[in-house]
Amino acid sequence: MRKILFGTLCVAVAVLFFSCGSVPKAEQPPAESHTEAVYEADPSEAVSIAVPGRKNRSFFNGIDSDVVSDVEIGSPDRLRSAFTMLKKDSDSYAENEKVLLNVAAAIMQIVWRSEKFTADIPAADSSTPYMGAIESARNGVYDEITGNNDFLTKVLPSLVLITSETRSDYYERSEADLKSAIEENGDSALATYLLGTLYKRMKRYDDAVAAFEKSAGIASDCFEPLFALAQMKMLSGNAKSALSDAETLLLQYDGNRDLLKLAAEAAFAAGIYDDAEQYVARVLQQESDNSYYILFRAKILVHKGDYIKAASLLDVYARTDAVSRDYLLLRAKVQKDWNRNNMAALATIEQALRFYPDDTEIILTAAEISSQTGMKVGGKGARELAEQILQIDPKNVSALQIQIEEMRQAKNYSGAYKASSTLMSLPNVPADAVYTHIAICLAARRTDEAWQRASELYNDTPHDEQVLQSYIQVLVSTGRRQEAERMIAQQMSSANARMKSFLYYQHSYLVSSEDAVLTDLRSSLTSNPRNKDALMRLYEIYYAKKEYRKAQYYLKQVVALSPGDESLLELNRDLERLLSR
Repeated sequence: MRKILFGTLCVAVAVLFFSCGSVPKAEQPPAESHTEAVYEADPSEAVSIAVPGRKNRSFFNGIDSDVVSDVEIGSPDRLRSAFTMLKKDSDSYAENEKVLLNVAAAIMQIVWRSEKFTADIPAADSSTPYMGAIESARNGVYDEITGNNDFLTKVLPSLVLITSETRSDYYERSEADLKSAIEENGDSALATYLLGTLYKRMKRYDDAVAAFEKSAGIASDCFEPLFALAQMKMLSGNAKSALSDAETLLLQYDGNRDLLKLAAEAAFAAGIYDDAEQYVARVLQQESDNSYYILFRAKILVHKGDYIKAASLLDVYARTDAVSRDYLLLRAKVQKDWNRNNMAALATIEQALRFYPDDTEIILTAAEISSQTGMKVGGKGARELAEQILQIDPKNVSALQIQIEEMRQAKNYSGAYKASSTLMSLPNVPADAVYTHIAICLAARRTDEAWQRASELYNDTPHDEQVLQSYIQVLVSTGRRQEAERMIAQQMSSANARMKSFLYYQHSYLVSSEDAVLTDLRSSLTSNPRNKDALMRLYEIYYAKKEYRKAQYYLKQVVALSPGDESLLELNRDLERLLSR
């Protein structure tokens, strides 16, 4: 019987051996010169041998796969589920269960800080790659020796994105590991949140928005991904959506300072200044000595035109920091627009330029002050300051507008037209730049283009005051007298004082006699005594008639409106010479 079994086993081994292929040639024995009988087994004599299946050697073998999955997904609710399913007597935990519990607790404590979490977690072996990665992250180090054997060893090193912001040399490795983990489990709120955090650090805001949207969709009741998503919308330029998200979260997390601050910034960026002030006020209720938000509130008030309150807050802020760039910018604006003290505004912005010589916003503000007052700032005129910006950023809209206005003032209409055409080719051109371009087209005798643009504006928004002014100006300048007369008469009865002043000024070009012209110009000044166009035309009329005393009367009023304009001062000096003869 034993012989039969042994023979059968030999046959089976022989079949298995030959079915695996022949022995490699180098290992075959040398051929014999004599011939031996070769035994050929009958297939019916073969015995099947069970081959063991591939064993999963994961560290967490033996733990319910649903529990491991909960920890990998990593949202607060799934982590709590894992704690519940694993809970047992402290002496009953296997070592891998202790490690998994410690991993879950670390994720909850490091990533989801807003969650209230208390649990008795048994101590675990610190020598495992999981515990090593967590400890490294707590110490501000990206652990690169975890082995990347499974989902958690790929994800846990990136916890350092939350615990530390001092290094960036691991970003490429972190991105690769997190993407690899997400390929394994695309439903992980943890991995997608960490990837979004990484993209935020890398200033890849659109990618961060996409990652946080996915994380927030999975962990829809968790503060961190929802707040991070709103934050990234703000940074990527979608202020209104960021504000909407922040306000929705405030319904649940009322009084949360981070949310109030985000809502304030988003409302301000969206131009909703009343809401922005409300949120800043709520921040200051909690942090009354927060100088940033004191200055931020002053900034909001300046935009609202509430200069008295703004000036008071600026005085408070100056007690702690009188050289902040934002403080100096706001102080100069208040001095110029409210105090009407151009010399004080000039001194403030010159101080800002000394402290921040390469700051674009400060240079632009200096150029604006110079352009509006005609005074040089730090020895440079408005055009020179604007061109300083354009050398760095040729498409800077504000700098182009200043450059164009300076060319207009210098009557360099061909240069102004070229610069204005460049501005018109840019996306999202400010409305006032279009009106300026039409005026430049008229001055440069490009009347067809002026008519085309003005007509398009009027057809689109016929009741807008600025559109009406531009359209009537083109009608008058292109000799469409009958239509101009009709439009002026139609608008005059319901026009406000400033609009009436404009209408009388334009009408002065439609009448023929000098008396009628003077009557229209005086009516224009009755409606608006600060109409520089009407004042300047009266000066020109009396200067041409050699009535220098009357000419000087009107010119001095123009000079009072632009006291630093050197060209006007030169005209006044010329008149004084004539009058002194």
